[in-house]
Amino acid sequence: MGSHYFYNCRPDQRFTLSRRTPMASEIMWHVEDWDQRRSLQVRSPKRKNPDKDKEEHLFLFEALAKVIDDLPVDALLAQFLDDGTLLSASSDITEDIAYVPFYPSRTDFPLDTPTVRRRDLIEVDRLGLMVDLTTYQPSPGKTKTVVFKYFIYEGNRATWWYEANCVMRIPKHDNIVSFDAVVLDMVDGDNKVVGFTTQYVPGGTLETNKDRVFKLKYLEQLTEVIDYLNLSLGIVHGDICPWNLLINPETDNIQIFDFNLAAKLGWEGDEANNWVFEHDKHCDDVKFVVFTLYEIITRELSFRREISPEELDASRVMRKRTWKKHPDVLLDKPVTKYRQVLAEWVGRRKTIDKEIDHFTKASEPLDLPPVPGFPAEDVAGRPLERAAQNRFELVNLGLDFLKWQRPPTRDLPLPKGRRLLATGEVVADDDGP
Repeated sequence: MGSHYFYNCRPDQRFTLSRRTPMASEIMWHVEDWDQRRSLQVRSPKRKNPDKDKEEHLFLFEALAKVIDDLPVDALLAQFLDDGTLLSASSDITEDIAYVPFYPSRTDFPLDTPTVRRRDLIEVDRLGLMVDLTTYQPSPGKTKTVVFKYFIYEGNRATWWYEANCVMRIPKHDNIVSFDAVVLDMVDGDNKVVGFTTQYVPGGTLETNKDRVFKLKYLEQLTEVIDYLNLSLGIVHGDICPWNLLINPETDNIQIFDFNLAAKLGWEGDEANNWVFEHDKHCDDVKFVVFTLYEIITRELSFRREISPEELDASRVMRKRTWKKHPDVLLDKPVTKYRQVLAEWVGRRKTIDKEIDHFTKASEPLDLPPVPGFPAEDVAGRPLERAAQNRFELVNLGLDFLKWQRPPTRDLPLPKGRRLLATGEVVADDDGP
């Protein structure tokens, strides 16, 4: 089934702590497991001798990682001893602490937006948190491989909304991974949009596949597409780096992907949703291109690893007398030529950026609609202050809601003749969607 992100990730990458509640003699933790896509209540006594060099939640994550794949699939509570040993697990529905987010409706998107149903997507690989590689059949006999990006936690709702609308509204471009479709699922008779898919580009990123020649034309294409995003569309990618860049093997073009940290140029952000899509002047695409090229040529990573974005100073790199090419790096032109192209572009942008400093000044700024609202009251008639409802109450009332839980990576690949749908369901090959 592929490499699977969760095979090698650390416990603090697999788990997220959504809430910590100290009690009389113990601590109650609300933990999200992104591999199995499940929420779990975890209880542990207050530790008498905590590790000085390890935060409390990291100790818990390491203990949970040892047992999480062996817990019953319906487990909702796990209790641990002071030393990290599992004491018990419970499937009592009253222990359910999960919240179900409100998803936008199909009608919140343009009528001509391509769609695919979640059940029609087959999981192939797990690429990261809420990002999977999937396949589906857009027509009989034809299979398409796509990247499926979704959200299962309401904290990601606004970020996902802006990313989805940004990606789907960017005109098709040779140097941007293209939008494919929004993903639908039915809840209480309404088609909800639970994610979106994009083109899949094989071959790995510039970070994971370093054996290729990094051609001068890739740098030229990168600077041109950054100009297009910033100056024509008023969009700042915000995370230009080797792990967000691909080389399309069919076209031999560099391509940008992953707009989850994108922003509208000069915008203060969505105030109603914690300033999502805010433009951070320190996450400047031009600056990041400088560091990206420097890293590709020299494989010197100290700037990224040791300095936060606001401390990154591109002029320090530009002023270096020489960029020492790493012996394993393959280029098709001398380093001096790359530096010349880069310097000329940076110089041009310094002048242009004084004129175009806000998305409203871009030539064709993208129009991104606001995040859809959510009901004012929950199913019990109480005021809602968050874009989600308690799953326990939905279950008790027999109401419909989206389910995401799936088998752990450890249980993959599935036995021959079985396949895993994007819904989390395991079906026989002849039970096709």
